[in-house]
Amino acid sequence: MSDWQERITHETAPAIRAEHELRYRISAPLILAGGPWVDLGCGNGLAAAAALGDARPARAVLVDLDERAVARAAGELGLPEASLLAGDLTDGRVLERIAGAVHALGDGAVVTCFEVVEHLSTFLPLLQWSVALAREHAATFVISVPNDAFWSIQNPHHLTAWSEGSFQELCGLLPAERTLMRQVALTGSALVGWDAAPASYEPTVEVGGDAAVATHFIAAFGPRHGEVWHGALAVQTDQLEQRRWERQRENNVVLAQAALEAEERTVIEQREQLRENTATFDEWRAYIHELERELGRPLSGSAEAMAAEAGAPAPPAGPSEPQA
Repeated sequence: MSDWQERITHETAPAIRAEHELRYRISAPLILAGGPWVDLGCGNGLAAAAALGDARPARAVLVDLDERAVARAAGELGLPEASLLAGDLTDGRVLERIAGAVHALGDGAVVTCFEVVEHLSTFLPLLQWSVALAREHAATFVISVPNDAFWSIQNPHHLTAWSEGSFQELCGLLPAERTLMRQVALTGSALVGWDAAPASYEPTVEVGGDAAVATHFIAAFGPRHGEVWHGALAVQTDQLEQRRWERQRENNVVLAQAALEAEERTVIEQREQLRENTATFDEWRAYIHELERELGRPLSGSAEAMAAEAGAPAPPAGPSEPQA
């Protein structure tokens, strides 16, 4: 597992899993309303499966760049009849294939597209396709992008960077009728009985305000954009899994550092070997030239010597080579 994890797995930190799950939860009422569901960038399907609980849409299209991830998502979600598509969302031909699968299921689709746009070299083909599908086939879209100003460290997997300003520019290209939201992080704790029997709480959380920094920006557009649910999600942290995740991350960093140091040592050794080889070659060349002078032959590597080897007339003689 890499330090920058881009697909949710069972080992992902609970806070990150909850963050992804919440985005699917706000879309769940739309997904389960009876129309087709399209998940662009479905990943392994874990966050969507957790958000939907035991309910599932009757018709679905799962899309990801990785064909194996699409297959895993279908298994995790228990959707064997779903249409499974793999491809690059910057490719117009891929978008046409997705549109064909959506049209086959009927109008009024709900399309989720979470943490995908930042991985695209250009988002304009997807944006134009989305707006057209919303306008012509009554599709409702819910999309998200990360707030890179919050993370402050460049993610090597992201091909575009997002901030509040760039998100507002994106929104300027969306239909005027839309719902916009900020996703913010929560920190909390809970108390349980001494016997640690399961308990269920409904905590009151105050969010928003000037101190709130968005981790992600969310936009919904299409005929049902106003039905997107607002809310929060808190989950119990599995400390063992959390620590395992952190230690794995730390281990990967150590291994990467060791590999980098080994490469640097190899480069230094190769550079030193190149110097030694060059010095040896220079010594042999000087020795060969000395023998050639004694024998009255043209110095190897000179124009005269190369012409002789090619059987061509020797070039006009230049200034004579001083004898060693």
